[in-house]
Amino acid sequence: MISALEYAYANYGSTATLHSLLPEMKFTPASAWYDADEASCREAMASRILLRSESPLPPFVSNVVAQYFTISSIEPIRLAEIDTSLDVTALPEALVLSHSTDLDGYLCVDEGSYVASNLDLHLRRSQLAYRTPSGQSALAILTATATSEMWGFIETELQELEQQWLSATIRPVIP
Repeated sequence: MISALEYAYANYGSTATLHSLLPEMKFTPASAWYDADEASCREAMASRILLRSESPLPPFVSNVVAQYFTISSIEPIRLAEIDTSLDVTALPEALVLSHSTDLDGYLCVDEGSYVASNLDLHLRRSQLAYRTPSGQSALAILTATATSEMWGFIETELQELEQQWLSATIRPVIP
């Protein structure tokens, strides 16, 4: 579930288009992370998927998913005005751990836990609403997911990836 896109559709009749990763928005992750192939990204409705090399192969591979959408017919959505934590609560046995906003309400970060396939998972979803250089309203989302057990070991890596994503997303937008 992506509450910002549902909000745009329900209130303005807007449509959203998922885009591939633009070269100017690509960033280089730490060496433990590698890119999934484009077919896997399309199948997962993602612009980019980063997977963490872990040995032995765990039952759940830590991952970071980036999605870049353009949204028709509206101004960028002030995410602070909607409940983006609904994206977390839609998951099975979910618990919202934190919700914060920044950048005048155009950046929201939700952190939570949930259960899937009998695994306790932890996630952090950052959403940024902005206007593209061509004038379109856009929404960029970065979702990091790992087992609750693994989260503490890789949280610093995930924060670095999130900062790289935010810098790469904002850089093409701000002259």
